[in-house]
Amino acid sequence: MGPLNAPVRNWTSPELKAHIASADNEHRYLIGTFDAASQVQIGFFMVDVESFHRRAIFNVVVGEKSYWGKGVVNEARAALLDEFFDNRGLEKAVGMPLARNFAAVFNYKAQGWRHEGTLRAHCISAAGGPRLDQYQFGLTKDEWVAARRERSL
Repeated sequence: MGPLNAPVRNWTSPELKAHIASADNEHRYLIGTFDAASQVQIGFFMVDVESFHRRAIFNVVVGEKSYWGKGVVNEARAALLDEFFDNRGLEKAVGMPLARNFAAVFNYKAQGWRHEGTLRAHCISAAGGPRLDQYQFGLTKDEWVAARRERSL
């Protein structure tokens, strides 16, 4: 959980159920990421939709380290972007990784997201260290459609 600046949580069963129940599949989606062959869950996406603005903030966690660096995040996120842009009226996707989360920054850039800004000293370090910078990346529906078209050529 270090790259996310979040403490490890040892939730009780009721706490976990309450967290899962916070996903109403209208304003908040909790979407599991699974290994295609074994069907073992390796992570999840949390997508928070702001309906009026037709945008959503995408957050991802891949907890199984053996899957890190293997393209899992961008493969799964591409399918989600297709779904939210094509079928759910979304016009913009936003991602906000910590600047020190080099893997997340790499994935956003590799997938064609644009760095829109840096929120300097935006977060307090969960580990009690210095304040942390946070980036904002954005991707519009038109940019995503163009990127898909370019990949299919």
